[in-house]
Amino acid sequence: MAELTPAAPQGTPATRVASSPMLTAGGIVLAIGALYLGREIFVPFALAILLSFVLTPLVNWLRRWKVPRIAAVLIAVSLAFIVVAGIALVVGRQLVQLATNLPNYQTTITEKIHSLQSSAPGGGVVDTVTTTMQDLGREISGDEKRSGNASSGLGARTEPREPVTVRLEPPQPRPLELIRSVIGPLLAPLATSGLVVIFVIFVLLEREDLRDRFIKLAGAGDLQKSTQALNDAASRVSRYLLMQLVVNLTYGIPIGVALYFVGVPNAILWGLLAAVLRFIPYLGPFLAAIFPVALAIAVDPGWTMLFWVVGLFLTAELISNNVIEPWLYGSSTGLSSLAIIIAAIFWTMLWGPVGLFLATPLTVCLVVIGRYVPQLEFLGVLLGSDPVLAPEEQLYQRLLAGNLEEAVEFAENYVDECSSRELYDNVGIPALRLAENDRQRSSTDTNYRRLVAETAIAVVREVDDHVREKPSAVEEGNHLTQRPCVLCLAGRTELDHAASEMLAQVLQERNLRAKVLPPIVVSRGALEQLDLQGVDVVCLSYFHPQPQVYARYVFRRLRRRAPHVKFAVCCWNLIAGMEQAEELKRQMAADAAFASLQACTEQVEAWIGRAATRGDAPQVTAEAERAQLTALRSLGLNTSKRQALDEASKKVAQAFNVPIALVSLVDDTHPTAPDSLPQEVQAVQGNHEGSLDAHVIAADDMLVCEDVSEDPRFADDPRVLERGIRFYAGVPLRTLSGHVVGCLCVIDTEPREFADRDRHRLQELANQLMADLQNAQATNDVDSETRTSDPRNRNQGIRR
Repeated sequence: MAELTPAAPQGTPATRVASSPMLTAGGIVLAIGALYLGREIFVPFALAILLSFVLTPLVNWLRRWKVPRIAAVLIAVSLAFIVVAGIALVVGRQLVQLATNLPNYQTTITEKIHSLQSSAPGGGVVDTVTTTMQDLGREISGDEKRSGNASSGLGARTEPREPVTVRLEPPQPRPLELIRSVIGPLLAPLATSGLVVIFVIFVLLEREDLRDRFIKLAGAGDLQKSTQALNDAASRVSRYLLMQLVVNLTYGIPIGVALYFVGVPNAILWGLLAAVLRFIPYLGPFLAAIFPVALAIAVDPGWTMLFWVVGLFLTAELISNNVIEPWLYGSSTGLSSLAIIIAAIFWTMLWGPVGLFLATPLTVCLVVIGRYVPQLEFLGVLLGSDPVLAPEEQLYQRLLAGNLEEAVEFAENYVDECSSRELYDNVGIPALRLAENDRQRSSTDTNYRRLVAETAIAVVREVDDHVREKPSAVEEGNHLTQRPCVLCLAGRTELDHAASEMLAQVLQERNLRAKVLPPIVVSRGALEQLDLQGVDVVCLSYFHPQPQVYARYVFRRLRRRAPHVKFAVCCWNLIAGMEQAEELKRQMAADAAFASLQACTEQVEAWIGRAATRGDAPQVTAEAERAQLTALRSLGLNTSKRQALDEASKKVAQAFNVPIALVSLVDDTHPTAPDSLPQEVQAVQGNHEGSLDAHVIAADDMLVCEDVSEDPRFADDPRVLERGIRFYAGVPLRTLSGHVVGCLCVIDTEPREFADRDRHRLQELANQLMADLQNAQATNDVDSETRTSDPRNRNQGIRR
C-alpha cells in the first residue's frame, strides 16, 4: 500500500527529479554501447524478432487447424527458409551468368567510350587536352631536358644493358589453406543465419512466455500500459512489414518484367534486387537502378535501352511513391521523414548494412516505447510523425511570436477544411484561453497579451476576407440586415476584444449584422453613452474565470434602458455545461450564458428571428434614466414609506382578486451595483419581473398581457415563464414633473381578461399611490424646514 504512505519531504522528490535526466542519458549511452559491442548477438536476434512478426500469422493459422505448436513452428520456419534458399539459388545462378557474360560487354563499352570522345564538340578534344597537359607537366618538371643530357653524355659509352626480369611466385597453397581462404569468408554469414534460425524457432515457441516476462520487467506494475505498448508496437511493425512487402513486390515484379522485354540481361535478378533493396529507405531505389543502367550501357550499342531503363525506374518510383504507398501505408509507421533518414544513418553506423534493413522497424519500436515510458517520451516527440502541439497551441505560438503570415496560413487552411465557426470554436478561442491563463500566471508583463490580441484580430480580418472571396459567401453576404442587430462587447481585456471579433464574423456569415466595441465602452462613464438604438442582442465576452460581478454590473444598467434587448454572456474560460450555464445566467442577470460559439450563434439567430416579428422595443436614454433616478431620490423612501407601499400592494391585489400585486421602482427591475443608490432605495419587492416592469417604465404606458405565453414580446423570456406568470397588467408611476419612477402591476398564474374599466381603475390606483407618496414627502420637507429654522432645535443640536 505504497500509495497510502505519508508524503516524503520536499527535498527528496526534487533530488530524484533532478537526477532523472542524467540517469536517462546514462542509460541511453550504455544501451548504445551494448548494441554496438554485442552486435554479433543483437543483429541475429533483431532479425529473428522481425521474422517472427512475419511468421506469427502463419503459425496461428496452423494452430487453428489443430497442428501442435512445435510442428507448426517448424513448418513455418522451414517454409520461410525454403523460400529464402530458393531466392538465393536463383540470385546465385543469375550472378554466375552475369559474371560469365561480362567479358562480352567489354567491346561495347570501349566503342561507346570512343564514340563519346569523337562525338564531343571539337572531336578528340579529350585526347588533345590530355596530351597537352602531359607535355606541359614534363616541361615544368624538366624530365625531357634531363633525359636529353643523359643521352648526350652517354653517347660515347657503350649501350646500356637491359635489366634482368625477376619474378617472385608464391608457393603452392596447402589444402587446409585453400579451404580456409574459400570457406573463411562464408563462415560469418552462415553463423549469423544459423543464429537467426535458432532465435526464430525459440521466439515462436516461447512467444507468450517472452511477452509475459517483458511485461513483468518493463511494466512496473502497470499491465495496461505494458500490454498497450506491446500491442501497438506489434501492430505497427507487422503492418509496416506487410505493407512494405506488398509495395516492394508491386515495385520489383513490374521492374523485372519490363527489363526482360527491354532486353536487359538477368532481368529476374534485377527485379529481385529492386524488391529487396527497397527495404532501405530512400537510398534503396537508387542502388537498385545502378546495375540495370550500367548493363543497358554495356549491352546496347546505341542509347535507346538506357533511356528505356531510366524512364522505367522513374515511372515505377513515381507510381509507387504517389499512388501505392499513400494507399497502403496511411499512418502505418508513425515516423517522420527526417526520423527515417536519421534512423537509417544511426543503425548503419551501429550494425553496418544490416542496420539499413532494420532501421525503420527498430525505430518504430523506439517511438512506441517513447509513447508509454515517461522517461523516454522525447523519443516519440523527436521521431514520431504525430503533431506534438495541439492546433490551438500551434496558433497560440504564432500569435505569441507575432508571426501573422503563418497564423493566417494556418487559419485559412483550417477554414478550407472546416468552417470559420469551427476554427474559432476549436482553435481560436482555446488559443486566446491559453493567453489568458498565461496572463494570470504572470501578470507583470502585459505587452505579450496585447501582441496576441492584435495579431488575433488581424487574423480574424484576413479570414473574413478569405471567406468573402468564395462565391457562395459573396452571394450570401448581400442579404445582411441593415441595422446593427447584434452588439458584441469586449468585457475587460484585449483578448475579450479578439473573441468578440470572432463572434461578430461568425454572426455576419449567418447574415446577421454585428458591431464590435472595445472594453472601454463598458466602463462606468462610457456605459451610459452606449447607443442601443436598433440593437436586439448584446453579447458580452469574458476570458476572466469569474466574470459574474462585471457582467451583472453591465447588464443591469443596460436592461433599464432597453428592456427588450436580449443579453448573453460568453464565458470563454469556463467549462461548458448546462447546469453551470444556468447558474451563471442567474448570477449575471443575463438571458443566456454560453461557452461555445455554436450555442451562442444558434441562440442569437433565434432571438433575432423573434425580434423581427415584434418590431422595435421601447428604450430609455441615458439622460432620461438619470432624470428618473433623481426623481426617485426626491421621494425620500424610508422604512415607513416602504411599509405603506406593501400595504398598498395588498389592497390592489384584493381589489382585482389576483394573487400578486407589486410596486416596482426604476432601480427595482434589476438592482444596481452597490455604488449606485443607498440601501433604503432598493426594491420594495424582491422578486420583480424585470422585463415586464422595465417595458412599462421604458414605454411610459400601460401594458396588459392577458396571456403572457401568447405575447411574442415575452413568450421566450425565461425570467417570466419560469415563475409561472400567465397574466400581467402594469401602469407607470409618474411624478408631478412627469418622470416615471416605477410601475404598479397585478399578476396572475392563469390567463384572464382585463376590461377597460379595470384598466382605468388600475391607473387611478397608481395615480393615487404617487399622490400619497409625494404628499408624504412634501409634509416631511415642511417639517424638516420647520425644525431647521427653530433656534431651540439648533441649540439642542449644538448641545448634543
